[in-house]
Amino acid sequence: MQRNDLKHPAGIEDFLLFRMSKVVALGGGIVTRICEGQFGITRREWTVLAIVARAETIAWSEVGQRCEIDDSRLSRAVSSLAAKKFLRKSHAPGRQVELSLTEEGRQLYAEVFPLARDINARMMEVLDARSAEALEQALAQLHGRGEQVVRDTVVPKARRSRGSSKG
Repeated sequence: MQRNDLKHPAGIEDFLLFRMSKVVALGGGIVTRICEGQFGITRREWTVLAIVARAETIAWSEVGQRCEIDDSRLSRAVSSLAAKKFLRKSHAPGRQVELSLTEEGRQLYAEVFPLARDINARMMEVLDARSAEALEQALAQLHGRGEQVVRDTVVPKARRSRGSSKG
């Protein structure tokens, strides 16, 4: 008998990453509409802004690690936030770039955070305290395992041209 669950997927609908992406799409879609519609920033910009807000001043590389986004996407988000006067870039000794919020950025964070926190609370209210703790532990384990899988997996470099063949 074939089992259909996260450990024994019968199709893509049973994949952990597929199921997680659907949850993110639901809650994240609301956050995206709030950020873009009410505040004129993207969800990625919101993520960067929120990471910087928690740290006061933070190294560029640390933001990239915490957000788990590549340098080019981070660069676009930082440039956009700086152009909108929400973020300040400065150069620390050793060529390290540091990021901090401007007063406008702090005000934006103070407006958006409660709205995002409310979405989070509404998503989490279906779980009791025990289930929420189990989810927290499971997410930590999955994140650690994901980092290990990334380190251990060799993926061939992407071929950018359509219709190309090996060889």
